[in-house]
Amino acid sequence: MNKDIEIHWYVLRCFYGKELALLKQVQADFNVECFVPIEKVKQRDSHGRFIWIERCALTGYIFVHSDKEKLFEIVKKTPSTKIMSCKDANGLFVPAVINDKNMTDFIRVAGSKEQQVLFIDPTRLHFKPGDRVRIIGGTFVGLEGYFIQIGAKHEKRVIVHLDRIIAVATTAIPASLVEKIKD
Repeated sequence: MNKDIEIHWYVLRCFYGKELALLKQVQADFNVECFVPIEKVKQRDSHGRFIWIERCALTGYIFVHSDKEKLFEIVKKTPSTKIMSCKDANGLFVPAVINDKNMTDFIRVAGSKEQQVLFIDPTRLHFKPGDRVRIIGGTFVGLEGYFIQIGAKHEKRVIVHLDRIIAVATTAIPASLVEKIKD
């Protein structure tokens, strides 16, 4: 019986601080694409000097691009992980699937080494429906998200939002590089 295998992006939950180790293990043992957003933060070292360090921006989570069968195999063989789930139309809990376009946009922003990004808890986002935009120029051309204002009056950013998980904001973007998406 040969059926088409559907590959999607899923979210695995893991112990705090184990994200990068799990990422390497899953990539090596199961040969699947994974993503963990990394952020650079300024921190004092043991001598009191400021240094830049890289750390996981979304602690306790790893994104996995896999089919369901392999996803369940990963969880079975790595007991420190759990699948993030949501309720389907029948009220049953099923693995939460992230749309490929949303995940691609999220990786473009969260994985950008060229630009400073801002990770935001989705509960802090206050935008109204109809603010969906597409970037038409610059580093993030083609990216779709929500146009919002954070902090300073003229500081506008585009948010890429993964439902119930996290949102990430680009650097400040001039309004001339953004167009509104019509429904």
